Amino acid sequence: MNKEWVSALDTARVLQSGTWWESLFRYAETACLETEDNGAALTFEFTGTGVALGLGQHAVSAYGTPSLGKLIVTVDDGSPRVLYPGNEAREVVLARGLTQGNHRVRAEHLQNRGEMGCRISGFRVLAEHSGELSFVLNGEENGFLVDARAVVRQGNQIVRNTLVRNWLSGSCRLTGLPAGKGYSLELIAYGWESQKIEEIAIQKGKETRLPPLYLHRHPETMPQGVRFPVLGHPTIRQPGESFRVRLEAYDHTIGQVKLSRRVGPATISRTVAFEEDPSAKFYYDREGTVSLPQDIPPGLYDLSIRVSGSRGDFTRQSPRSVYVVRDYPKDPVFMTFGHLDTQGQYQAEYERRLAEIANLIAPDMVLISNAVNPAYISGSHLVLEMPYAITFGNHQFYGHEKWYGDQVGIIDYGSDLCILNFRHPWHVDLSQANALLSSRAKAKIKIINAFEHNAPVETFLDKHKVKLIHDAHGPGEKVMTIGATPTTRVGKSNSSSFRVVRFKDGHVTSATYRGDAVAPVPFNREGPPPLEVAYDPGNNGIHDRVTATVTNILEDAFPDCRVTFVLPAGAYAVDGGHLETMVTSDDERYTVLTVRVDVPAEGTIHATAQKVDG
Repeated sequence: MNKEWVSALDTARVLQSGTWWESLFRYAETACLETEDNGAALTFEFTGTGVALGLGQHAVSAYGTPSLGKLIVTVDDGSPRVLYPGNEAREVVLARGLTQGNHRVRAEHLQNRGEMGCRISGFRVLAEHSGELSFVLNGEENGFLVDARAVVRQGNQIVRNTLVRNWLSGSCRLTGLPAGKGYSLELIAYGWESQKIEEIAIQKGKETRLPPLYLHRHPETMPQGVRFPVLGHPTIRQPGESFRVRLEAYDHTIGQVKLSRRVGPATISRTVAFEEDPSAKFYYDREGTVSLPQDIPPGLYDLSIRVSGSRGDFTRQSPRSVYVVRDYPKDPVFMTFGHLDTQGQYQAEYERRLAEIANLIAPDMVLISNAVNPAYISGSHLVLEMPYAITFGNHQFYGHEKWYGDQVGIIDYGSDLCILNFRHPWHVDLSQANALLSSRAKAKIKIINAFEHNAPVETFLDKHKVKLIHDAHGPGEKVMTIGATPTTRVGKSNSSSFRVVRFKDGHVTSATYRGDAVAPVPFNREGPPPLEVAYDPGNNGIHDRVTATVTNILEDAFPDCRVTFVLPAGAYAVDGGHLETMVTSDDERYTVLTVRVDVPAEGTIHATAQKVDG
């Protein structure tokens, strides 16, 4: 916030009467003062010619009741104005055109037809030569769209970067923008396609209102016409192996089947063979077997299937649903986290940073527990380079199956490793989960990604010899052994951390930070990522000599991290790491390298990829 913004928590500038309390709702970006006290008021004195009020975001349906009271606002001795937080944007102009000098604004909270509550984030003193920008924002899957990041630029200069949108009304407003021309507005909501509006003019003392804006879902965040494999229930195979696919194709012709992935500007794809199983056909659905070619490079792929017939030509797709590996892990590594309260954009930005850390640590899989809003989470993990399993829990947005499929499923990681994804509490019927694990009795390592950890011990965990259960809800020691197998419970200690779980010889050997009994790896939501990579001069396919610098501020070392380079096409040598893969893009313009490096505790390493002459 700039110098014109005064937080409601500034007790020297904002006077309270009645009962107010500080509210930083579920890891919100901005702290507020909240009240449900009829007659509670805030008074703010300022010097200037105008003032705006900042309102906090409403609680979403997964967390309770939004702010449904009303505010009676007076500026100096002027007429009272009634504001309804349930309808207003998160910034509201209270007065403009005041005489230059000292003024006072009072905002009093009152009942609204028996409903209560409001959150006030602060006040903005408006410069005389400023104006406002407002619009209504909605989008595809609108019930899941909470807020968006608005970035206002004038030319190349960022003027405002903030969260916008009252999810009850779609209303958005940005106050106090300097008057002028040449503005642009970029709207970012993870899981939706970003939108940019150019050539906006801001007029002195006036509000510029844009036509209603609408965000479309990002096409890579949910399956379209594919039953399996899907995001959340991926298939994991080696080159030369096969897997089953079920899709909506009615009586149309099934054409090209393709696996593709993008790494920066580089596209890597393979056309794959599909053999239909006529006995599995029913009404709209068709099913068959996809066979992977021997030359398909490792990576996480989107599955697309061309279908044509009397109803037209279209593509069925299942993004990020096929993971190709060179070898199945004997000693698997998992990154885990949960209960992150990812309800909207700000929390999704933290989860995106976790995904980027995961790409460096390069676990075999990521396990996520007790998630909230699938629309934002699917967008956060668009950058993730390995598969993940996810459960939803006590704060879920219902309808997450559209993104992540059935509540119960199993992911096979070769014949010796399987991961049961179980999103229910454990008092429900367990016959499906029992059947899935019983059919994999010979698997050496069985893992459960759960909502809670209290599975029946003798009749379930011990019966199936489960080695690990991950959860993010419920009491008990967050790292402990259960039963005779034994099963290692790995739980969430807090919502600003993650864990790296390592196996050796079929058992969990590490799941904590610095060898502690229970501590997770800390990652402050407001701080820099504890493990990150920077590229010099850039990693955009332009430079044929690039150095990656990996910095680790943590007290644990991270062996066998993965760094990815995107370079002009050619042959490359690597200094400072071990070359894992070298792949040419479809258009033969780029070479994509993956390099393994050992990152020391509280240290920095450098790895350089350089083109080889000839």
